[in-house]
Amino acid sequence: MKKWLCAAVAAVVGAASLFSFAGCGGDGRIKVRIGMWPDSSLKKDNEMYEKWEQAFEAAYPQYDIVADRYEYSAETIVAKATAKQLPTVFQTYFTEPQKLIENGWVADITDELNELGWLDKMDADMRDAVSANGRCYGVPRDGYGMGLFLNLNMLYDVGLIEKDADGNYKLHDETGKPLYPTTFDEIRRFSEEIVETYDDTYGLVVLSANNNGGWQFSNMAWNFGCEALQVKGQNGKYTANLNDPAAVRALEWIQNMATDGLIYPDASLTYADWYAKIGSNNVAMAFCGSDALMLPVTTFGFNRDDIAFVPMPTGDGQSRYSLYGGTPYVFASNATKEQIKGALLFLKYMGRSPETDDISISAIELGHQTAKAKGMPIIQTIRPWTNAEFLEKANELDTRYVNVNRYYYDDFFKSLEKMKRAEEPYYCQDMYDLLDKAIQNVLAHPGTANCKSLLDTANSQFQNNFLNKIK
Repeated sequence: MKKWLCAAVAAVVGAASLFSFAGCGGDGRIKVRIGMWPDSSLKKDNEMYEKWEQAFEAAYPQYDIVADRYEYSAETIVAKATAKQLPTVFQTYFTEPQKLIENGWVADITDELNELGWLDKMDADMRDAVSANGRCYGVPRDGYGMGLFLNLNMLYDVGLIEKDADGNYKLHDETGKPLYPTTFDEIRRFSEEIVETYDDTYGLVVLSANNNGGWQFSNMAWNFGCEALQVKGQNGKYTANLNDPAAVRALEWIQNMATDGLIYPDASLTYADWYAKIGSNNVAMAFCGSDALMLPVTTFGFNRDDIAFVPMPTGDGQSRYSLYGGTPYVFASNATKEQIKGALLFLKYMGRSPETDDISISAIELGHQTAKAKGMPIIQTIRPWTNAEFLEKANELDTRYVNVNRYYYDDFFKSLEKMKRAEEPYYCQDMYDLLDKAIQNVLAHPGTANCKSLLDTANSQFQNNFLNKIK
């Protein structure tokens, strides 16, 4: 967009150009607002983004990169989108793109991706999550799988695991059998040992607020034998199945753990609380995503050498799934083609593209260097791109910068491909909210809560208020 064109447009339409031609700055440069810019308190992260910005603007002087910190939430997206105040590019969850697409809040970027040659290099599962009707509306940042976080030092201290001659924690016996919990019954047994040994310390933290409890509970329900929480009929209609007998058993497991004082006694914990409790040595275990393992370290100084991350356990002895999700970048629907192209090119300068030139690889390396400077555990990444050249170079960097004992993570990553399972298809965040309320009730009243009744209520509300909307 030329400088003279911006000036002419401004002269003709005046204030209306604020929305219609938001890409024109006073200096004629195309403004690209980056919504995932780190908080100002994160000095090293800001320095990293500023280096990317300087390199990008030197190569593309027609663009002006603008920090526009936006943390996605279901509460803010409607107002932001309606007022056309969304950043050019921002992050969300893989549960959200279909809603964003249906409401017309995010842009179709298929043509731009094809022009760059990126579309066919995306992980197919991640691409499907950001696509509709054969068109693509986002770029995946990375993926995660849900697993079980272990405080190895605490488990060793109570004699649940041992160390080898070199002082490394042993996660398997001589036959290769895991010594860590592989069933929910074993999580209970481990929790009993922890509670008996320590004062004011618990085996597990269970979340129940900000949709985080329902998110984790869906994975628990699958692993207790629930085939699906949303069942598609032969007529194509979806039926809620939140009160499946296996889901009831999963909630009863939480109830029994709470009744016996084995889980942290709080009925309103969010995702920030799992790593707060782990980092403060209040609990020994937590369910979390593989993309969040650094949080106890960076926030609470937890020793990264005392972390193991293992596969999700089974509740029925057979079912073992790992909820597989991730973070996509999406683009505001009122962004111009020039802004979208600039935002995509900036992703390359962040190391978030499938490109393998010096710019792209050095950006990934800067990310590793920043993580290292912050003392973060650097582990294997679930990458969104599948082209062999990219994976080869990215894996080389992983080998160079990984600073943890890979053995403590091997079982999770080796099993993920066969265990991974996408989130339920519709209104996930709303479903999680209803499940949160059921979990909150159980944690607040473990002695009297009726798990079946609570899930019956959640099921009815989800069907009537949400699934019945699907045409």
